[in-house]
Amino acid sequence: MRPDERTVAGLTCSEVLQDLSAYLDRELPVDRATRLEAHVADCQLCANFGAGFAALLTQVRERFRDPDPVPDDVVVRLREVLLPQPRRAGR
Repeated sequence: MRPDERTVAGLTCSEVLQDLSAYLDRELPVDRATRLEAHVADCQLCANFGAGFAALLTQVRERFRDPDPVPDDVVVRLREVLLPQPRRAGR
């Protein structure tokens, strides 16, 4: 447990950090999300971290929304390695 860790709304800061990604992806059950929101509303440390994490996640999602195209020669090599080749008679 960190020396500056608090318990607010029945959650510790560590529990909030563990659930933050699921919260931002809207994967937490409503009651857990509500407790997390209450914790963050009363814990400046988690509010600051959560805001920074959310901003970073937004930037990553925007960057990878439209990935750079894969060069044709790379696609050919990947297919050769990943897709099974048909067996020929006599082998």
